[in-house]
Order: sequence, then C-alpha cells, then structure tokens
Amino acid sequence: MGVVDRGRRRLILFTTSLAAFQTPYNSTVLSFITPVLGRYFHVPLYILVYVPIVYLIPLPTLMIALGRLSDIYGRARVFKVGFALFVIGSIIGALAPNVYILILSSLLMGIASSILSPGSAAIVSQVFPEGERGFALGINAMSVYLGLTSAPFLGGIITQFLGWRSVLLITTIFSILGLVISFISMRGIDILRRSIPIDVYGSTTYALALLSIVMYLLLSAMSNWFNYIYLLIIGVALLILFVLIENKIRNPMLELSLFTRNISFMAGNLTALLNYISTYSIPFLLSLYLQAVLGYNPFMAGLILASEPIFMAALSPISGRLSDRYGSREIAALGMGIIGVAFVMLLVLNIRNLINIAISLAVLGIGFGFFSAPNTNSVMGSVTSDH
Repeated sequence: MGVVDRGRRRLILFTTSLAAFQTPYNSTVLSFITPVLGRYFHVPLYILVYVPIVYLIPLPTLMIALGRLSDIYGRARVFKVGFALFVIGSIIGALAPNVYILILSSLLMGIASSILSPGSAAIVSQVFPEGERGFALGINAMSVYLGLTSAPFLGGIITQFLGWRSVLLITTIFSILGLVISFISMRGIDILRRSIPIDVYGSTTYALALLSIVMYLLLSAMSNWFNYIYLLIIGVALLILFVLIENKIRNPMLELSLFTRNISFMAGNLTALLNYISTYSIPFLLSLYLQAVLGYNPFMAGLILASEPIFMAALSPISGRLSDRYGSREIAALGMGIIGVAFVMLLVLNIRNLINIAISLAVLGIGFGFFSAPNTNSVMGSVTSDH
C-alpha cells in the first residue's frame, strides 16, 4: 500500500466513522424499541429480549476471527462485506412479518457489526500516521457516541410518527451509503497476506467457547443458574483448549503473547472490558424504566437518554487530540474516575426525577468522552500494523 493522500484519508475517515456509527446505533435502537415491538407482535419479554441480544452475540464470538480474516484477505474487502450484510439484514428486519424473522435480521446485522467494529479502527490506524492517529480515532469514537445519541432520539421520533419499521429503513439507507463510499475511498489500501493460513481450529474453538458461555448466561438469567451449568463447563473447557491450540500453532488467530508480553495492550483491553461491563446495560434498563415504569412515550424517553452520548460525542475528538499530545494513560484514567462518580449519582439520587437521571447520564457521558479515544489510541499504538 502506498501513501494515502490527505483528501482520501478524510474520505476513509468518514467511511469508517459511518461504520463505527452503525454498531451502537442499531444495538441501542433495537433495545429502545423493545417495548413497542412487544405491543406490536404481542409477545412476552423473555422472547423480545432476543431481538437486541442476538445482535450482540456475534460481536464476542466472531469479531476476532473476522478481524484476523480481514488481516489476511484485505481489510477494505472484508469491510465492504460488513456493509453489504447490514443492507440485507436491515431490509429483512423492516419487512419482518413476525418477531422470529426480526430476530434473524438482528443476527445478520450483528454479524455485520462484528466485521465493521474492528475493521474501522484497524483501517484508521493503518492509513493515519502516528501524530494524527489519536485525533482520527477520536472522530471514530465520536461516531460511536453519535450512534448512541441518535438511536434513542431518532428511534423515538421515527417510532412515534412513522412506526418501528422505518427505524430499520434508516439503517438500510446508512448501510447503502457506507457501501458506496467505501468502494470509492478504499481503492488500493489492502495489504494481502494470503500466505498466512487461517487458524480454523482456534477460530472454531473460540467461537463455540464464547457461544456456550453467553448462552449459559442468557438461559440461566431466565430460569435457574444451575439448570444449564453444563454449558458453562463446556465453554470453560473449550477456552482452555483454545489457549492450548493458540500456544502450539505457528499462525494463531489470536497471539496470546500480545497479552502476556505487551502491558499496554493487555491493560487497555482489560480496562475497556471492565468499562463496558459496568455501563452497557444502562441505556437498555433506563429505556424500559422510562417507558414501562414511568410511562413516558418513546420520544420523551429518547430525549432523556440522549444526555449521555451527546457529551461522549463532543469530548471524544478533544480527548483523542490530547492523547496525541500528552499521552493516553492519565486522560483515560480521568475518564474512568468520572464514570465512577456517575454510578454513585445513579445510586444515591432519586431517579424518579428526570433531572437527576439526565444529570447522571451527562456525567457518565463526560467520563466516556475522556476514556474511549485515548484508551483506543493506546491499544492500537501498542501493536504493529499487521495486528
């Protein structure tokens, strides 16, 4: 790959930012419209929860394998496949005659997200030089939070006035736009490594291990934690087998030495894991709380939930630029501290008061805005371009 000129880098940044927008937008909007889907399809909550959940399942189970596949066969080429799957999945969802077809469409869009999510950051890191990478990743992170921002707000307006199917048609339009622009902007940037074999055994073992663990958590949460314990045992056993496989083969799907010998890589990923474990459920739970418990319509609920990602989107490019200049560690740590303050506020304040909810979410958004881009910059800067 030759040097990419500034104009085309900007177009690539726009394309990858659109991809970064897609994953959180669709994940959040599917969670947000769950109460509406229940009334439309007349199905209970234990079935409805699979609409947003199956969207998320491919992300942990397939993301690393598909990211490795894009390293071998070309990041831009695989990236375009992600947008194409989004087009197909969103059209199926918009036309779904029942909730089960909608769940299938959600799964397809989840697979698309497992391609686009790692692809967008990898392509940005590939085409932007070190002094500009933090800012570019900050724009990417801003797009993630714009997706979170617009999902409840747009989802509320569109659902209120045009119906829930139109929400998925918006996704179709975004996906077609991203697919077209990616063909224009990403010509000639692929670095093919077809001589590297695909780690079939490691990829399969890893996917089955995480799928078993995720299904254990899902099924147990709706019944008894011991009824499906065999799924947890299978998942843990497969994870151990995966580690043994990856340590023995020459070209593993995941080089475990990245975690054992690269402190910055390991710490950044562990911090991100803890961050998202603690915060991801908030929009989904508050969406249900505002609509089902407090009785607000989708538009009003979306307006309140937007207070968090507005600050995320506003601060991410700034924190990314600061991480380019001053380093990532301190800025990311500050963000995590502010997130902790937000949790204390949600714990002690009366959340029947909408102002208390909005202020707590705003503080949470400020913390995320200072955390995400610097942390991503630290992780991506700690590995070589072929990773």
